[in-house]
Amino acid sequence: MKSLKYYSLFFTAIFFLSSCNDVLEEIPRDRLTSELFYKTKSDALAAVNAIYQPIRTTACMGQFYNAQQDVMSDYSTGRGSYIPVGNYQGLDATNIGRTSGIWIQFYASINYANIAIQQIPNIQMNTTEQNALVAEARFMRAFCYYQLVRNWGAVPLRLEPTTSEKQIAAPRASVASVYNAIIEDLKAGETALPDAAPQAGRPNKLAATAMLADVYLTQEKWELARDKSEQVISSGKYALVEVSKADDFDKIFGAGASNNTEEIFHLKYNNQNGNGWPFFLLWDRTVYAPYGAFVLYSIPTNPFIRNWDNKDFRKQFDIFSTYVDRVTGKLETLPASTPILYSKYRDPGAPTNANFANDYPYLRYSEVLLIYAEAAAMANKTPTALAIERLNMIKRRAYGLPSKVQSSLDYPSTGWDLDSFRDAVIQERGYEQFMEGKRWLDLKRTKKAASAILASKNIVIKESHYLWPIPQQEIDTNPSLSQKDQNPGY
Repeated sequence: MKSLKYYSLFFTAIFFLSSCNDVLEEIPRDRLTSELFYKTKSDALAAVNAIYQPIRTTACMGQFYNAQQDVMSDYSTGRGSYIPVGNYQGLDATNIGRTSGIWIQFYASINYANIAIQQIPNIQMNTTEQNALVAEARFMRAFCYYQLVRNWGAVPLRLEPTTSEKQIAAPRASVASVYNAIIEDLKAGETALPDAAPQAGRPNKLAATAMLADVYLTQEKWELARDKSEQVISSGKYALVEVSKADDFDKIFGAGASNNTEEIFHLKYNNQNGNGWPFFLLWDRTVYAPYGAFVLYSIPTNPFIRNWDNKDFRKQFDIFSTYVDRVTGKLETLPASTPILYSKYRDPGAPTNANFANDYPYLRYSEVLLIYAEAAAMANKTPTALAIERLNMIKRRAYGLPSKVQSSLDYPSTGWDLDSFRDAVIQERGYEQFMEGKRWLDLKRTKKAASAILASKNIVIKESHYLWPIPQQEIDTNPSLSQKDQNPGY
C-alpha cells in the first residue's frame, strides 16, 4: 500500500484558517474536518485565499517555473545549475527536483481549490458571493491544470479533495480530458465571476474569457480563440499602457505597477511577500535592484537578440550590456561570460533577494490582441485587416507611438501569406512577452521549437525535452501509477 505522506501538505491550511468567531467553540481534535470547519463567509474567503499560496512560492511561479521555461527558449542560456537545461542535456537531479517541486505546489493549489468548491456551497451566505467564490476556485484550478498539461502532458485529474488513498489513486488522464476540465472551469468563471474583481490579483469574468482564448489558441480552435479574444477587446475595459520612452515600461512591470489598464490577471507580490523571479535575472551591481544572481543570460550573436531592432523600446528596457554601477555611479560593461543580461523586472528597493515587489504578469491585454491577430488569420486562412491592425497596435506601442494611430512603422497591409503572417505574430509575441515564461510554450505549440533551438544554439533537441518528468514521489504514492507511466527519457 502506498503512503499518504506525500500529500500531507494538502491539508495544512485547514488547521490554520479558522475565523475569530470560532475561537471559543470547542471542537474535538479527532473530529476537526473540513465539514466542521467551513461555516462563515470569512471561512469561504479563507478557503479561496489558500489556493494562491502554493503557486506564489519560490518553488513554483515565484522563481523556478519561470526559469525552467525561459532557459529553454531560443533567446536564453543558463548559468550554474541551469546549464544542462538551457543546453538541452536533459534534466539532472537538481532540476528534476525543481520540476517536482513545481508539480507539488500546483497540486497543493488544486486540492485547496477542490476543498473550496466542495465546501463553500454548504455555507449560509449571499448566493451571488458564494457562486463567485466557487467560480474563483474553479478559475484557479483551471490555471494550475493549464500549466500542468502543457509541461507534463497527461496528468492525474483530481476534481475533488484528496483525503484518502482512494482519491489519491488517479491515473494519467488524457490531454484532451484535462483540457475539457480546464474549459469547463473557465466557462463557470465566465458565468459567476464578478464583472470587476473585488481585490487586485483576483480574477473577473473577462480574465476567464481571456484565459479561454489562450486555451483555445493552444488547442488550435481558431474560431473560438478569435471570438473569445474579441469579447475581451470589445468590452472596452482594457487598454495598452502607452509609452514615450523605454523606461515607461516600468509602468507595466515595475514594483509599483499594480492595476494598470493592461492588467487582466497577475499574481501579486510585494516587498513583504515577495517575488524571487527578478533575482534570477538581475546583475546586482546595477541600479535596477540590490540583489541578483543572473542565472539566465544571452549573447549578441543570438539570432533572436541580433534581429531585434535596437530602436524597439522593449529591447532597450528588457536587456542591457552596459550599466550604471549602483555604488560608484560609473558606466560599466558586463563581463564577457555574460554579455547580455535582463532588466525587465526592476525593484531598486527590494529588501531581500526573494522579496521583489514586481507582480507576475500572467495575462495582459497585449497578449489578447496578439491572440486575436493569430487566431483570426488562422480561422480566415489569410490575415484580415483587423488582425493586421491589432498586430500593429503592439508594434506601435513598442516604439513609443500611439497604439491606435497608423504609422510608417506599421506592418504592411498586403503581401502576406498565412505562414508569413503567423511567423510575424509569433515573433512579436516573443518580443512582447520576453521573460514572461511564454516563449518556450509558443515554440512548442507552433512546432517551431526544434528549428528555433537549432538556429539559436546549434543544438538538436530530442522528443524527451518537450515534457518534464512525472515526480518519482507521485509514481511511488499514487496507486494508479507505475514506472511505465513516466514521460519518455526519464
